[in-house]
Amino acid sequence: MSSTSILKQRFLAFNCCLAYFASYVTRINYAAVRIAIADELALTHPELVIELGIALSAASLTYGLGQMVSGLLGDRLPPVALVGAGLGGAVVCNLLMPVLYPSVYWMALVWGINGFFQSLIRPPLGRIIAANYDEKGYIDTCVAVSNSSQIATILTYLVIPLCLHTYGNNWRPAFYLPIAVGVITLALWFLFVPRLCINQHAAPAAASGKEETRSGSLLSVLSQSGLFVFILPVLIHGLLRDGITAWMPDFISEVGHLGTDVSILTTAILPLFCIVCVILAKKICRAIPSEGKSSALFFAVSAASAAGIIPLLKHTTPLSFAVIIVLMALITGCMHGTNHIFITRMPGAFKKAGRVSGVVGFLNAVTYLGSALSPYAVALIAGKSGWSTAVLFWMILAACSAALCIAGSRTWNAFKESL
Repeated sequence: MSSTSILKQRFLAFNCCLAYFASYVTRINYAAVRIAIADELALTHPELVIELGIALSAASLTYGLGQMVSGLLGDRLPPVALVGAGLGGAVVCNLLMPVLYPSVYWMALVWGINGFFQSLIRPPLGRIIAANYDEKGYIDTCVAVSNSSQIATILTYLVIPLCLHTYGNNWRPAFYLPIAVGVITLALWFLFVPRLCINQHAAPAAASGKEETRSGSLLSVLSQSGLFVFILPVLIHGLLRDGITAWMPDFISEVGHLGTDVSILTTAILPLFCIVCVILAKKICRAIPSEGKSSALFFAVSAASAAGIIPLLKHTTPLSFAVIIVLMALITGCMHGTNHIFITRMPGAFKKAGRVSGVVGFLNAVTYLGSALSPYAVALIAGKSGWSTAVLFWMILAACSAALCIAGSRTWNAFKESL
């Protein structure tokens, strides 16, 4: 490969990472300032759960359902245009949020629409990456794209507390700054990416031979591969990943008795574990080629971490609280490692069948169904029975998922060997 081609691939990877970075900062900013909005509205905790939590659930639900639409469109329409439409819609929705305040229901509606626009980004990105890189390049680029979202999360949870402190708890800059990032990214995307992509407008190539039997409807492809066995673990990993992330500030504020800005700031440690776990997942998958067994390992570590948290919650000290935060971060990191397996490695097997975007969309839809359930599931259990019961719930879910991943590994391995 010539040096010019290598530079083009690297610049394309940079633009894909930047697009996903912009997607995240325009999507997680509301969750990061939710407590600050509640403080300005003087909402009590139950009202916070019911009213401001609606926007989180709406966004997760529309994002998840939109993944199915995006996945199917991403295999048929120009993926560059779909990503651009998603970023443009996200910018508009962020612009409307401060305008619609203090109507939390109108804000929830717009944030739900934002979830749908955001869903147009990841599956087409998967198709772009699969079409322009070999297997190693595909994995490496997808890892970089995934880690760009963690960098976005770190910056979001670092910059927002700074804005709240600087502007007297004013949460509006948390929307204005992501708007600026989105506009710049959108300009760079349409300026450079169309000239960097190959076959961006081409439909997936017709399959032949062994691939021909794999190129029927999306449901038949999923059935033949054995991925249906992994549906429940995929849903649970979304519930655990986003449930813990969304409720970490509340947990820190209630259990650790820390202020709003400090609670948000402390949440920034989660992505650090996520970056490490995604890189670790890449290495584990090389050592353990079975995605079922490697994902089971991450679920098992999560179950063990949850089991370690439960006794520490009975007598919380500064040291035990610090350990709890680290263990919760480890669970979240493991779920991001599992996400790398479910959303990157498994869909990559469908490249020859031209179904990468569709499979990514389907698995992401299941993931964000779990995410949509997480705000109310965690609030209901923690509110009625306490955080110890909520953590026990996490432990049971993780342990069951580990068992299911082991059970589904044989069928999935046989499918991959047949390709």
